[in-house]
Amino acid sequence: MLKVTGYKESQSVNIEYDVYTPINIEFGSWNISKEPTIYWRTGDFKKSLIEIGIGKYTGNIRSVTLTLSENVHKMESLNLDMKNITLIKGVPNFQVEEYKEKTYIDENGELNVYIGIDKVLISFSKNDIMSIVQNDTVGFALDKNKMVCSIIVSGMLEHEKKTLEEALK
Repeated sequence: MLKVTGYKESQSVNIEYDVYTPINIEFGSWNISKEPTIYWRTGDFKKSLIEIGIGKYTGNIRSVTLTLSENVHKMESLNLDMKNITLIKGVPNFQVEEYKEKTYIDENGELNVYIGIDKVLISFSKNDIMSIVQNDTVGFALDKNKMVCSIIVSGMLEHEKKTLEEALK
């Protein structure tokens, strides 16, 4: 799993919904020639895949791309019980030391996408959520060991929801 080692100030975020790439999220700006990107990926790699782009040396979040998922659940209400969850403003910083020689870190896992009225939850771990690192409308849900177990995107507009549902048919 992807371990968070710390937090940084919130960054600008750009979210795109597309029929070919259901969700693509980019954080801040970076120079790929100064620092390559490592991609942590999970899913079954046939019918489900999400990848998280991370700065190879700094561990800074760069992108989140949901490529495909067959486990899509449409929900009337998608509310997390926040009373036992710590909310942290900012972006996560990831542990990268052990991945220095790699471009892709692949971990097989079960990927589930829950689409609510105005938000989407992309889950890749059944662990209990203990905290959420929130950057604008994108939240990284962490378990007790600070491993990312899901990503929550809120503020989704009706036409974006329709595009996402079409893309994940």
